[in-house]
This record gives sequence, C-alpha cells and structure tokens, in this order.
Amino acid sequence: MGSKLNCPKVKHLRELGHNVSNPKIVYERKADFDNLLSKIRSGPFIDMIIGSSMGGYFAYELGKHFDIPVLLLNPALHSRTLEPKVDTSGNADPLVFLGVGEYDNVINYEKTLEILDDEAGCFFRSNYWRGDHAHRTPIDFFDKVFNNTLKRLTQINEGQKLFV
Repeated sequence: MGSKLNCPKVKHLRELGHNVSNPKIVYERKADFDNLLSKIRSGPFIDMIIGSSMGGYFAYELGKHFDIPVLLLNPALHSRTLEPKVDTSGNADPLVFLGVGEYDNVINYEKTLEILDDEAGCFFRSNYWRGDHAHRTPIDFFDKVFNNTLKRLTQINEGQKLFV
C-alpha cells in the first residue's frame, strides 16, 4: 500500500541480475490476488516470493498456496488498516525468512514473531533479522537480509541434492 512499482528494492535486485516480477496490486480487489495465483500456477518456476508490509501478507499467503520460500519484510500479518481480498485456503508450509524494523510503529515485530512461531512450521528464528529502522526497509538492510536468505536457501538446496 502506497509503494510504487519498480521501487528501490526491485531496481536493486534487477541490477544484481535477478529476474523480478513486480505486479501492481490493488489490495481491495480479490481479482488481483486471484490473478497472481493464476500467473504463478501457469508461469515459469519461482524461486522466492518477496513482500513488504501488505505485500508481505500477500507473499505469505501465496507461499502457502505453492510452498515457495518467502522473504517477508515488516509483513502485515496483523494490524492491517484494511482486510485485503485473498484466498487463505493455501495449506502448504513454506520456508519463511523475515526482516523487521525494531522501530516500526506500524507493524509490531514481536507480534509478527509470535504469529510465525505459532502458525509457520518452517519459520526458524535463525531466519529472522532485526534492523534499527522503522516501517520502510532501507536498501542496505534489505540487501543484508536478501543475501543471507540466498545463502541459506543455497545451503538447503545443496543439502537436498546430497540425498537425491
């Protein structure tokens, strides 16, 4: 909500050579979430879904539909100013990575941790980073969290290959 397409995080990922889809989402329209479901279902393989704030809530719900790892930044898993139209019937347990701002006065990160501890079986506190910022995620913190997430996903994938 209030974010622009091709924000600094998206530009940064593209500059690093990543293929990034950055769809415009109107959270009040269920069709937007349903369109994302269809796009992911029919499109190319997705390695990770990243979302911030309300987009973090969308990312989490999409991850639960497709069992795709998610990187959530100050996700609006609670304390939303509106209730978006999403299909919450996904029952997969995606691997969750989390970056939060200690001084976020919009989304209380401690409550987010409690929710993830209770509901996300694949959320581990070692996949959580806390920065000294507020609700908007600075690019240097995003870069740190993204790089650590990639490192851990690579380690997991390499470990899985050993058992193939």
